[in-house]
Amino acid sequence: MDSMNRAERGRLLREAVQTMVLLLGPVSPHITEELWAALGHRESLFKHPWPVADPAALKRAEVEIIVQVDGRVRSRLTVDVTAPEGEIQDRALADEKVRQWTDGRQVAKVVVVPGRLVNVVTRA
Repeated sequence: MDSMNRAERGRLLREAVQTMVLLLGPVSPHITEELWAALGHRESLFKHPWPVADPAALKRAEVEIIVQVDGRVRSRLTVDVTAPEGEIQDRALADEKVRQWTDGRQVAKVVVVPGRLVNVVTRA
């Protein structure tokens, strides 16, 4: 979302509000009709089609991985969703924030949970 400009964020927020009003319509028709009109619509909320989910919108190209050293969060990485475990592990161990906690210590074990986290266990 950081790459979105102000206008795109406004459109996304408006779409989200309109969808919520549509979904609440059957439960509280009177207030949602008022909200729908306040959003600038002239025809009834109930003449508008029910929202349909877009499966393509749910797919992500990148994911944020949490990197822990000895059970404490030390960094976060953004990696491709299809990145192999070995690449994720190499990037985690090469990260500056992680290296300051592993320098001078022996890395005993590295556990990679794809799409979620990397846990680095060290020994003195």
